[in-house]
This record gives sequence, structure tokens and C-alpha cells, in this order.
Amino acid sequence: MKQDAVIENDPRAIEAMRRWDELKTRRTSFEQDWEDIAALMRPQRGGFGLYDHKRRDQVKPLSSDPSLALGSFAAGIYSSLTNPANRWGGFETPDEDLNKWRPMAEWNDHVTNRVLASFSPAVSGFYGATFQAYSDLAGFGNAAGYDQIDTKNRKFIDVTMSLAEVVVDIDAHGRVVEMVRKFTLKPRAAVREYGEASLPKKIVDLATDGKSDDLLFFYHVVANDQFVKGKLGPRGKPWLAVTACQLERALVKMGGHDDMPVYYPRWDVDSGMTYGTGPGMIALPSARTHNLMDAATIRAAQHAADPTKLAPDRQAVPLNGTFRPGSVVYGGIDMRGNTMIRNMEHATNIGLTMEEKRAKSEAVKEAFHYSVMSLAGRTGVTEEETRIQEEARLRNWAPHADRIMEEYAARKFERRFRLLWRAGQLRPPPPEAAGQPLRVRYQSSAAMAMRAREGAAVRQFIGDMGPLAQMNPRYLDRLDPDAIAEALHDASPSLPARILRSRDDADELARARAEQEAQAKQMQMMEQAGGVAKDLGITLDAGGMQ
Repeated sequence: MKQDAVIENDPRAIEAMRRWDELKTRRTSFEQDWEDIAALMRPQRGGFGLYDHKRRDQVKPLSSDPSLALGSFAAGIYSSLTNPANRWGGFETPDEDLNKWRPMAEWNDHVTNRVLASFSPAVSGFYGATFQAYSDLAGFGNAAGYDQIDTKNRKFIDVTMSLAEVVVDIDAHGRVVEMVRKFTLKPRAAVREYGEASLPKKIVDLATDGKSDDLLFFYHVVANDQFVKGKLGPRGKPWLAVTACQLERALVKMGGHDDMPVYYPRWDVDSGMTYGTGPGMIALPSARTHNLMDAATIRAAQHAADPTKLAPDRQAVPLNGTFRPGSVVYGGIDMRGNTMIRNMEHATNIGLTMEEKRAKSEAVKEAFHYSVMSLAGRTGVTEEETRIQEEARLRNWAPHADRIMEEYAARKFERRFRLLWRAGQLRPPPPEAAGQPLRVRYQSSAAMAMRAREGAAVRQFIGDMGPLAQMNPRYLDRLDPDAIAEALHDASPSLPARILRSRDDADELARARAEQEAQAKQMQMMEQAGGVAKDLGITLDAGGMQ
């Protein structure tokens, strides 16, 4: 919305700030655990209860094991769900026969390729932002992001936000339907982003003077309760997006969206809960204990390497209170040779063994399925071993993959299709598909591995039928070539749909081939008949018979 004057004390801006305060109080029970997870496993996050999370004192963990386990788990999710090397998404209609029809199959492949290309690094930061989201999911059980189209630069903007900036609300069915983001901008950055005409004069003056104050902004996305289909402007959009500034409580920008532009995937959510939990919550007790063990071991080592000195008075030690190798300490002994300075007795054995610390480290890794995730990418393994590894990963976290698909990957794929469609970047489907609903076909690596397992079973079954068919041809009569071809094609979902002809097209080719073979056989019989007649004529002439 283009506004002629900046609207101060606007009710919509006030509502955005009020909703932030209200929704922020609902997640306080999670914030302390999130802070500990950030400190021990994901140090680049944190600051959930601070005014500005970017200015927090970053805690440095004493062990790298929890961070390594979390990173390995996030990489496993990334490679299994939205691997750029796979066709991890596609489109289809509920009519399977229509999907196999060649013009429709070619159109499905066309739109799938265009959507996948829109996620490529050349036009989007999707894959980098997605790995950040999976890392947040692994640690905190929640992730937040948004996307939009940049028409000026002909690119897509995909961003993963810090959870410290975002609060959400759910509807009666547990779906995220509202988000408020609280973030800071410098005056000049605010002017570049929103323009001078949309900002209060105080911010423009700060930018002109080159000030670097942190200015608070609120981005509020909520369902439009006054939505009127076909209405121009934000009122005609199902979702409203309000950008407000705390200074002067001004409305900076008012817009709308046809689809929810915010993504808030969650790992594991109990009924009625807004925020989820992740593997990091399971690993947290062991990570805390492991960190305390490391701290105790380090303190014991410090006491052993630099023990506390006991001295009778200040004159017995150097003025700076330090002891150096090769130096002379005057007053260290008395005239009788008695030691005046000695080390304080300290037990070197604190009761912690390497096995105990290693057990806590292994408990953290098990929470992130490290023993299974670390098998990914290993060289020198057979195809069968690879399938077994993929199935093991699927069994471990497949129940949560469906939620990630529903709340993130599939939604992202569907929204990107809609953005491209409204931008005129996709050609229309065949007229015969008019009125058919289009749905996203999600294809994770884990699902592909299961389908590949089915394809291997089909091939094994055909191999078992071969020796039996030598005893009785009836075994081969039971095999349906069309069903086998379709089963093997479905077992390889990364293959384009257009490479497989429909049964009707195959039947037509079979009839044409049969006719050609019949004609060729008839010509061969005629040639053979002509050759016999010519040979008989020569024989009769040789015998003198006219």
C-alpha cells in the first residue's frame, strides 16, 4: 500500500506490538532449555529472552561432540528430504491414467523442472536457508522462515529466521496461522528497505545524520478476517502482512499475500502445544552432564598444573604473586631450612573416568541418531548396504519427516508453483486436464530408498521365475509386461514420467509391429514360392519336357 503520509499510533501497528508481547509470554517455559541447547550444541543461536539477541554474550561450549552430532543429523535430514541432487518434489492429479497420458506427463515434468530450477543457487538461497532450518529443527524442534519473489532482480528470497525473533500462534487444528517477527535495523538500512516516505521523520533524520541506532520493527502476518475475494488491495488477500516501527508506533507497510508466506516446521508437537521439541531436547540432559564433567576435569587439571600456594605473609612471595621456572623466591625457607611456602593439598583424582564421559557423549550422539547418520556418504559399500542404511534412517525419524513435509517442504514446493504461475512462467496444462485438482508429490530420499527396495524385489521375483519357467511355461504366462514396466518405473521416482508410454500407445505400437511382421512373413513366403517355381522350370527344361 502506498501511503501519502506516515501513519503514527496506528491501531494495526499497536496490535502487532501487543501480539508480540502476548505470544512471547507463552513460550517462556521453553526459553531456558533453548538457551542451554544453544550454548551446548548450536552456539550461533540463542538470546531468546533478550532485547537484541544479536548482542548476547555467546557461550563457548567445552566439547565439540554435541555440535558435531547435531550438524551430522541436520546434514542427514538435508540429504534425505531436500537433496538438490534429487527430484525431491513433483506434481500429479488424482487420476492415475491421466498422469500416465503422455501430454499430461510431459506437462508435469515441465512444471516440476521449472519449480526445481527456482530453488537453484543461481536464483535463490533456498538450500542454504534450508540447512539452517534443519539445524534449528534438530536442536530446538522448531524453525522459522519466509519466502517472497524479487521481481526487480528476477530472483526468489528464501530466509531462515532466528527463533529469538519469532513468535507464532496456532488455530483449533494445531496449524500455525499467525507470526510476529521482532527485528532491528539501522536507520540507513530502514530507509533503503522501506523508503523515506514510509518512515517517521525521526528515522529519516537519523539516517541523514549517519546515526547507527538500533531501531525496532515488527512484521505481523495473520489471516485476513475481512477477506473479500476479488477486492483490490490487501483486503482482497487471504493473508495480511503488517510492518510496524516501534518509534512513533508507526505503520510502515501494509500488504497482503495469496498464500501464507511464513513457514514454521516443528519436529514433534503434542496436542494443543504451539511449540515443538526436537532431538536436542532429548540430548540436553546428557549434554549438560558432559559439559559439567569436562569443566570439572579442566579445573582439576588447572589445580594440578598450577596449585595454590600457601605462604606465611606477603613478604614470602614476589610482589606480583607469580612463580617462574628458574627464578629465586626470597623468604621461601627460614634460617633452619624449613619450607615457608608450599602447595595446598588437592586431590588429583576427582572420581570421573574417561568411560563415564564417553558414555555421556555417546548418549548425546544416540539422541541424534549419529550411528546411523554417519553411515551416509561412506565409500566402498554395496547397493544393498546403501538401501539398508537408508531404511534404518527412515525407521528412526520417518514419523517426523511427514510433519516437515507438511509444514515446510511440500508447502514450499506448492507456493513456489503458485508464484511462478502468477508470474506467467509456466505454460498451461493440456485442455483435457481442465477441472482436475493438482497436488504435490513429495519424494524424499528415504521414500526413494523404499521404492528402490520394491524395484529390487520385483527384479528378484522375475529372476526367481526364470528357472521355474524352464520346467513349466505357465510361470511366464503369469507375468504381465505392462505391470512389470510400471512397477519398475514407479520404483525409480526420480525418472521423468514422460519416458514411459501409456498402455494404449504401447498396444498401438504392438499392433503396428505385428502387422509389419505379418507383411514381412507374407513377402518371405511369396519369395520362397517364386523360387520353387523357378527351380521346377529349370528341371523340366533339363528333362526335355516342354
